[in-house]
Amino acid sequence: MLNQDIRTFTLPQISTHPVLRGELVILTVSEFFRKAAEGSHYKNKFYTVLMFSKGEGSLQVDHQLFEIRPNSFFFINYHQAYSFTGIEACEGHVILFTKSFYNYVYTGNRIIKSDTALADLSPCITGLASEKRKDLWQSFEALKKEYSSQNSLFKEIACLQLKVMMLKYIRNTRPVHPVQEAPDRKKELADRFSALANLHFRELKCTSEYAEKLNITPNYLNAVIRERLDMTAGQIIKNRVILEAERLLLHTTLSIAEIAYDLGFSDRSHFGKYFKAEKKYSPNEYRKKESRPVDNP
Repeated sequence: MLNQDIRTFTLPQISTHPVLRGELVILTVSEFFRKAAEGSHYKNKFYTVLMFSKGEGSLQVDHQLFEIRPNSFFFINYHQAYSFTGIEACEGHVILFTKSFYNYVYTGNRIIKSDTALADLSPCITGLASEKRKDLWQSFEALKKEYSSQNSLFKEIACLQLKVMMLKYIRNTRPVHPVQEAPDRKKELADRFSALANLHFRELKCTSEYAEKLNITPNYLNAVIRERLDMTAGQIIKNRVILEAERLLLHTTLSIAEIAYDLGFSDRSHFGKYFKAEKKYSPNEYRKKESRPVDNP
């Protein structure tokens, strides 16, 4: 496997819950760090929320480096590459959950019912006012209590408690805009395209190939993506390729040729030109810039 330096976790590897194995896991930070060793690189096949009450260190998520502070909160999406360094005296909790568990309880509100609300969530919250920190921690404690209870309907209530907590996370990172309740075919099409690009970016790099899968014309696909996302379909595809390239350059020791092969390029030279056109640096130059200042949201 080319991604030899990145370990991929699945929830069954981590889970200790007798009922929610493979769906929802709550661990202490210490328990999590016994599985995710400092200095190693990981990807998860689930969502991860880290809540630090104490401690310090750094967390790198893809190409962003964040400082761990007391009362800092982090969100790691599916397949994001991450690693920890300089960890000292950390305390807190980690919540691991799947898309299927988040969507377990249906509601009529689009933000609440669907995990799409988590698609572009900020990876970090720091500097919250005391009242807002307390509110987030209280939501977590309610979730943890239900997770541990196994009373009647505990799974449904745990799902709803998780939704409440994630909505509060969202509220503390960006404003929630009104959502149209009527069906929106263009939004559904944009979502389907984004999902396809995430699955097939290695082998399919042309807008026309995605348009064919969606049974529409390339021109119509571009028009919809421009309207919904303010960029072309081709740029969405390229962004996904570049994101994976950054992950491999920063989180593995693979050679440039191996990375080019993994990303579906015919040779190293083609990949180098593709990457430099977007990032203004060659892959080697970009890798040498690995050490970055901490990003403070």
